[in-house]
Amino acid sequence: MKQVWNEFEQWLQINRPEAAGTLNEAASELEIAEVEQKMGLTFPKNLKDWLMIHNGQRDEYIAVIENYTLLPLEEILYTWQTLKELLDGGEFEDFPEIEPIGPVKREFWWNPCWISIATNGGGDDICIDLDPDEGGKIGQIITFWHDWEQREVIAESLEEWVITTINHTGH
Repeated sequence: MKQVWNEFEQWLQINRPEAAGTLNEAASELEIAEVEQKMGLTFPKNLKDWLMIHNGQRDEYIAVIENYTLLPLEEILYTWQTLKELLDGGEFEDFPEIEPIGPVKREFWWNPCWISIATNGGGDDICIDLDPDEGGKIGQIITFWHDWEQREVIAESLEEWVITTINHTGH
């Protein structure tokens, strides 16, 4: 993961220099453990490693990957708690059925086993999926749209998502 972050930071310096300075300091293992406990989830090792290099970005609305900013732990938790409250309150029950592109479970408008790691600030997130459909991989990266039923697997892992971004948008 360190290697991936190094490449990502070099890419940022060239392509998004204004964003490079918005990255937070590392999160501690204890901080991560506290958030895991509150969510009742165990983060994949690569996500823990990711957060222990940079704990997301400061809230400066400077996108780093496409139009997304990277969420720090407290925002990961806040986003999850907000969506969990909506889910538990039955808010998603009348929503349309999911249209999965790739192995995403269609039973959930939002799944408590999805961890938002990046947001566009408008309620649309990039998530790590800990509960994939058959043929999927735990830790795959999916899109979550607050007002659109499509859920797409965009990478098999956090590392692949970052590397793909770097490669697709030029060096």
